[in-house]
Amino acid sequence: MTEKISYLDGLRGIAAVNVMIMHFFVALAPAMIYGSELPSHFGNLDHLFSTTPLGLIGAGNFSVCIFFVLSGYVLTQKFFKTRDNNVIINSAMRRYIRLFVPVFAAVMLSYLLASTGSYRYYIETMAVSAGSNYRGYWTFTPDILDAIKQAVWNSFFLGGTIHYNPVLWTMTIEFYGSMLVFTMALLFGSLRSRWTFYLASAVLFVNSYYLAFVIGMVFADVFNSKIPIFKTGNKIILSIVLISGLFLGSYPISPLTDGSLYGFLDNGFFETPKVTYHIIGAGMVLYVLLNSRDLQSIFSSRVPVFLGKISYSMYLVHFLVISSFTCALFLILYPVVSYGSAVLISCAISLLLIIPLSYLFYKHIDIAGIELSQLFYNRPAHSGTHDSTGYIKKGYLSSAIFTIYNKLFK
Repeated sequence: MTEKISYLDGLRGIAAVNVMIMHFFVALAPAMIYGSELPSHFGNLDHLFSTTPLGLIGAGNFSVCIFFVLSGYVLTQKFFKTRDNNVIINSAMRRYIRLFVPVFAAVMLSYLLASTGSYRYYIETMAVSAGSNYRGYWTFTPDILDAIKQAVWNSFFLGGTIHYNPVLWTMTIEFYGSMLVFTMALLFGSLRSRWTFYLASAVLFVNSYYLAFVIGMVFADVFNSKIPIFKTGNKIILSIVLISGLFLGSYPISPLTDGSLYGFLDNGFFETPKVTYHIIGAGMVLYVLLNSRDLQSIFSSRVPVFLGKISYSMYLVHFLVISSFTCALFLILYPVVSYGSAVLISCAISLLLIIPLSYLFYKHIDIAGIELSQLFYNRPAHSGTHDSTGYIKKGYLSSAIFTIYNKLFK
């Protein structure tokens, strides 16, 4: 649906790993994420992770914002390169199916785990790591019809907590954010006055995750145009922007403490500072990556690109593994070794399961979702629109929609 850019895949892969690390912390060392609200198991290290830029290791919300900025860029960059409305229409028609197939498979897998009682290990682990402050997931009765409903409808159109896989709270934002940038590109992307609309949408969404999609789309416009605005190779400027972006990305999700490094940012200007600062930081990181050949080379290397390839699959399955296998292993180790050793061993062994499982999920489920979205786009429709095999002639649906668009807006 879009051109593959290896260094963007690499960034997505690193972000996916960061989300996974956050969820390891949430289960086994929650004070590293939520600060003094939860019991400390590693003393000053918990405090450092939850109150300083060291928290970038496991800054899951920041990484999610990177996903969203990347989506805004990747989903529209080919349009801004070609100015072909058909590109947008094609991608919009396939978007739900492409996202849905892996989500459905992950929810069904979660339903099976829940039905066997595997998530009780997570609840028991949280009783150890979070104590009486635990107010978490997996306290529901599995039901197949409810699981199907959450996979098909709730995940994409209603949002909120998806019991079978809590990471799916992002899917509603991803889907609507995709539709937002598709619509904006289609309606305003070829107008000279489009910058006014971009600015208006940025102001409108300044306190929501949709700002990330707008920023990504604006970058797609800028970096695929002939105008060199915002393009620079100055390493000093790029270093300042990168450091600033990472600092904003490390803004804690736990309440700020007295004398916090981030105190000057807590000025009441934004309704949800952690969301807006994480989005701005993610945009700054992408800006630097789009300008820096050195960073592009790093993120285009084999490991980040491989992680990027399996990133969607890893995002969907890692929490299921952590909530069952990782927690079960931790509960076995915790009584016989130190707390830190139990955490390290459980996480290390879990990676040996999560990475291969993510690859298999990518190979057999994620790719199938892409292929099904293409098949859905080419499915039979009205007579006279089919080729000799019975499928719609290539481009017929998008051409029909493009014709309607021209009649309405041209």
